[in-house]
Amino acid sequence: MDWQGDFLHDHAFVELQVEGIPGEVDIQNLIRDTEEKLRLNACSIEQNLKELQAKVGESCSGERVPSPVECLQLFSQRNLSILKPVATGHQELLDFLRAMQNLLKTEEASEEAVLQLLLSISSQCGVAFPASCPASSQEHSPIPALSTPRNDLALEVQEAWDDIRFSLRNHLLGKLQMMAEPSQTEGELGVGIKVPQKVLYLQQMLFLYPDTMVLSWYQNLQIKAVLHVLRNCQSCSPGGEKGFDRLTLGFQTASPTLCSMLREEIQVLNGIAEPHNILAFLNHVYLNTVAQELGILMEKEIETALKDNTTHSSKGGKMSSKKSAVGQCLHVLLFTLHTKLDMIN
Repeated sequence: MDWQGDFLHDHAFVELQVEGIPGEVDIQNLIRDTEEKLRLNACSIEQNLKELQAKVGESCSGERVPSPVECLQLFSQRNLSILKPVATGHQELLDFLRAMQNLLKTEEASEEAVLQLLLSISSQCGVAFPASCPASSQEHSPIPALSTPRNDLALEVQEAWDDIRFSLRNHLLGKLQMMAEPSQTEGELGVGIKVPQKVLYLQQMLFLYPDTMVLSWYQNLQIKAVLHVLRNCQSCSPGGEKGFDRLTLGFQTASPTLCSMLREEIQVLNGIAEPHNILAFLNHVYLNTVAQELGILMEKEIETALKDNTTHSSKGGKMSSKKSAVGQCLHVLLFTLHTKLDMIN
């Protein structure tokens, strides 16, 4: 699996590029590559420490610049536990969120500016925006008594924040959907540009919503993209094939595109998800979707064959040979996809 482009500049990866059992030359190349990547990582760490030391030194009133070890100790758990968050009043927060709402509704294409502002406030100022309660906890929460006082201001803050998140989520999903269509974007954006761009959009969405929700939305987008590739290949038959021949040729034509999508998907998911979640995602989006779509198309072709054939003997012989060809095609396609999935283990 090759990384197209350097979109992670703060560290380097080591990957074995040889399929099968590596030989002695391959192992030596891997060792040399590993040593080089370790050297690059060490230089990156040293540079980051120098930058941290300079920034901490600027904020210190003393003449002595703290050492790198002292800078790192500032972020220890004991020192962080001393810090106490400052709560912003509900009215001030509500005024700010309503201003963001008004900007999103009145100004066209303002989503990117609002998103960057929220990210800057969160990262640079350490502001924590309201967190949404999971639906399960809301469903099982007891109904408050009529005498229980309600904090209407806090509820308005949550509603305003949810409205802003919804607008920004639709904006980001639209960006991802445009990039999920290989026929329209592959010629314009190479994988080296598409992968970091997708990772950025997903990371921005993770700032707004929990990871399970983000992966679920992205999963639905990619399922649609896989189905688009499969159905597009089925509809385009340059040789005029029909029936099971067209079905077999369509899946053979879709196989390279799906494998390319799968390689790109692994790179994207490596930037936002854990390995076990990546495997579950790929299995559901690619392997399950291909198998289900093939099953649906097979049923349609069988129904068509049953209607067209009047002689049971000739019908049985033709259908068995065609089904065997489709089965072999599916086996090759699923084996190829499984091989790509094994590359991340």
